[in-house]
Amino acid sequence: MKTIPRIAIAQIAMHWSTAENLAAILRAMELASSRGAALCGFSELAVTGFHREIAREATPEQVLPAIRELQTRCAQLSLGIAVGAPTFGTDGARYNSHLLIDESGATRAVVSKQGLTDPEATFFARGASRPTARLQGLNCSAVICREVSDLELVASQLQPGVADLVFVPGALRQDPEKPRTDPPEYVRDIQRLAAATTCFVVQTNWPNALNRPEESVDGGGSTVAAPSGEVLFRLPPQAAGVGVFNLGDRHFEWHPQ
Repeated sequence: MKTIPRIAIAQIAMHWSTAENLAAILRAMELASSRGAALCGFSELAVTGFHREIAREATPEQVLPAIRELQTRCAQLSLGIAVGAPTFGTDGARYNSHLLIDESGATRAVVSKQGLTDPEATFFARGASRPTARLQGLNCSAVICREVSDLELVASQLQPGVADLVFVPGALRQDPEKPRTDPPEYVRDIQRLAAATTCFVVQTNWPNALNRPEESVDGGGSTVAAPSGEVLFRLPPQAAGVGVFNLGDRHFEWHPQ
């Protein structure tokens, strides 16, 4: 195993506008760097937020300058990030993507969501691959939100040895149609993913919901799992902040935001 860096999870609140989200991301990056983190994970569509105004926010005119600003800040801080943002095809297609930006500010891989829900598929095109990228000496990839439940497909793309660290950005919560469990079924999915890929899995769960604020009750609680599938810890539920830790440890620093 490579040298394991210090990691941050930016479990920061979602906002309605790209400008607000970008400002929150930059603040989290500064905090993560100040606490010695080499990598920082953000949630699904962190740049725009994932809400009913996504069509207004997911435009090249707003998103591309925001990504350039994040790239510049990565280089200034020598910080790698995994951050969610829309990406755009030459044919006009939009993708729900997770960008792996290294410590020099270069986007090394773009992982676009394949497992779209039916409503998502009316706006986003499906991704076709799950690339990896080297950030701070680790081979990294992403499994976006409910893709974590499609273990057979993901395990075929990220076979043991392909990646060291898998980010799971999203807004995962208990299924309201099923009895509540502890841990929730999605945490068990994270455990199964870690064991199948023999990777550390670092989830970044949105702590709040904008379309249906009542769903914030199941927000947060971002989970870190070891390659054995064991849960190492979960961040506080229903709370916005940044967790910083040494990968493999069972404890973390919590910085409310």
